Amino acid sequence: MKRYQSMGDLPLGGERRVVAIGTFDGVHLGHQAIIARAIERARERGLQSMVLTFEPNPLAVLRPELAPTVLTEPAVKAQMIEALGADALLVAAFTPAFSRIRADRFAEMLASSPLNAESIVVGSNFRFGQGGSGTVAYLQRLGRARGLIIESPSTVVSPDGKPVSSTRVRRLVAQGDVTEVVPLLGRPHSVEGTVVPGEQRGRGMGLPTANVAVPTGVALPGRGVYAGRVVLGSGRYAAAINVGYAPTFPAGADPPLRVEAFVLDYAGGDMYGERMRVEFLERLRGERRFPSPDELLVQIGADIDRTREVAAGA
Repeated sequence: MKRYQSMGDLPLGGERRVVAIGTFDGVHLGHQAIIARAIERARERGLQSMVLTFEPNPLAVLRPELAPTVLTEPAVKAQMIEALGADALLVAAFTPAFSRIRADRFAEMLASSPLNAESIVVGSNFRFGQGGSGTVAYLQRLGRARGLIIESPSTVVSPDGKPVSSTRVRRLVAQGDVTEVVPLLGRPHSVEGTVVPGEQRGRGMGLPTANVAVPTGVALPGRGVYAGRVVLGSGRYAAAINVGYAPTFPAGADPPLRVEAFVLDYAGGDMYGERMRVEFLERLRGERRFPSPDELLVQIGADIDRTREVAAGA
C-alpha cells in the first residue's frame, strides 16, 4: 500500500481513483464496509483504491475540550487499512486552516488533480467543509455536476440492531465492557506501548508484570482486571491485565494510571524497551484494595486460571 502524508505528496496528473473518506478511528465494521466498497468499485473500474483520512480527529481541532479518546493510533490504523486491501492511504493534516475550506471547494479538490477521484465512498453521517455545512446529499449534487459518483453504504448494525459507531465503541471501552466491543470491531480492543520499568512489586511476589507505557489520549478500558493477550516480537501470549492504580500498594495522593500485564507461559528474556500490543478479551473484576499481599496473590491465581480459559476459547 502506498502511503501519502499530504495532498502535496500525490503525483500530479496521476491516475483516477475511488476514494473512501472518513476519520475511521477504530476501523470498526462500519468503517470496514465503507473501505471495502471503495476497494470493490475500484477493482470493477480498473482504478486505484485510496483511503483518505485525517489526523488528528477533527473534533480535537474544532472543539478541543470535547476531543475523543483515540481508538487506533495512526500507525495502527494504517496497518489495519492496508490489511483490508486498499492500494493507497492519504493522511491529511486536519488544521484550523483545513477546517475553513468551503464545502464546494472541498468537493472541487476531490475531483481535481492530484486526487482525481472518479468515485467517493463515505458514511451516511459524513460532514465536510467549513462548519460541517456539507452533507452526503450536498456532495452528491456537486458530484453530478462534475461526473463524480458518490456512494454511501447502508449503516452497519450490530446483532442487537444498534448502529456500529466509534462513539459507541469508546463508551463500551470506558465502561470496561470489552466483550461487547468485539462484535463491533471484528476483533478485541487493543492498545500499544513500550514496556518500561515499574516498581518491581510483582517480581517480588513471584509474578513479574510488564508495565506498558500507553500514549496519552488512547482509549483505555475502565479500571479493573482483564483476561486478554499480548503480542510481542516473539509471539502472542495469554495475559492477565490490570488497568488501574494498584490500590493494595498505595503510591501517594495522585498515582499514575497503569497498564500491567502478567504474561502467561513467557520464557523469553527482559521485555524492557519492547513494543507490546495488549488485547482485552473479558473483564474479570473491578480493581480493589486487598487487606494483604497474600490475599491479593490468591485472587491473582484465580484471575490467571480464568485468563487461561478465556484465551483458550477466543
